[in-house]
Amino acid sequence: MSSYKNLDSLSRALECARALSNQTLVRPREAAAMLGISRKHLYALANRPDFPERVRISDRVVAWRVSDLEQWIASKSAPQSAQSKGGSNE
Repeated sequence: MSSYKNLDSLSRALECARALSNQTLVRPREAAAMLGISRKHLYALANRPDFPERVRISDRVVAWRVSDLEQWIASKSAPQSAQSKGGSNE
């Protein structure tokens, strides 16, 4: 039963993150929900050079810009579509 509560709260977090403006910052929970991953995986991705930079709000608080995350998502999905189309022509 608790897994349903977790899923419901993540769904709400995702809806909230999508409804925000481009300059809005989202905390790790909402950022992970936008990407459909765990917070642990989010922090692993954050260490990669191609992932959007964190915005440090205070010593212990970080966030990401919604627009940066959306651009990153778009950059990851665009090459895959182009590769799959290119592969079918060969």
